[in-house]
Amino acid sequence: TNNEVEKEVFDMRHFYFRLVIGIVWLAAAIVSGVSANIPFAVLYAVLGVVFLLSAYSIWKKEKGNRG
Repeated sequence: TNNEVEKEVFDMRHFYFRLVIGIVWLAAAIVSGVSANIPFAVLYAVLGVVFLLSAYSIWKKEKGNRG
């Protein structure tokens, strides 16, 4: 139905948003690590991992709903 399609599009939008933000946080962690700002590198790495895990959970849930 139309509501199911809208929910799937909404979830995939969240997936891509979290994926991109996670990658950005990991890039910020690398830049902070290179500039020897270790506390912020750790913070950014944790944020990146959290966003990527969130994106993975959305992807896995959608994959399970399709099959």
